[in-house]
Amino acid sequence: MNEAKQFESDYLPLQPAMQRMAESLLGDEQDAADVVQDCFVTLWNDRSKLNRVVNREAFCITLVKRRCVDQLRRRRPTVDIETLTSLAEEEAAGDDDRLQLALRLIDRLPEQQSRVVRLRHFDNADTKSIAATLHTTEGNVYTLLSRAYKSLKQMILDYEKRQ
Repeated sequence: MNEAKQFESDYLPLQPAMQRMAESLLGDEQDAADVVQDCFVTLWNDRSKLNRVVNREAFCITLVKRRCVDQLRRRRPTVDIETLTSLAEEEAAGDDDRLQLALRLIDRLPEQQSRVVRLRHFDNADTKSIAATLHTTEGNVYTLLSRAYKSLKQMILDYEKRQ
C-alpha cells in the first residue's frame, strides 16, 4: 500500500474526533477546522516518523490539544488593560467619563475577577501577591485575569455598538 493510501486509512478516520476536541477547546467550528487541517498537514509532513506511533488516536488528539492551546495563547483576550488603567491618568486631563465607564465595567465583573483586575492594574500587585491575598494559586489568578479580560473586551464591544 502506498503512503497516501496508508495515511488515508490510518489517520483520516480520526478527523471527527480531532474536530470535536478542537471545537470543545476553541468554541468555534471554523477555528477548530483550521487547527485540524493544520494538524493533518503536520502529520503528512512527518509521515515518515508516524510508523513509531503506538496509539494514533491519542497521538492525534494530543497534537490537536497542543495546537488549540497555542492558538488560545495567541488570541488571549486583549482588552488592552493598559488603556483602561491609563484612564486613571486621563482623569487628571478631564476625561472622568471614560474612567468612570472603565470602573463601572470592572464593577460588573464577578467579584473575584473584579478584585484581581483592581489588584493587578490599580494596586500594581504581582500575581504572587494577588494569589497570597486571595488565598489561591497563581494559576487561578491568571485564569481569573484571562476571564476578566475576555469579559471586559466583550463589554467594551457591546458598549461601542450602542454608541
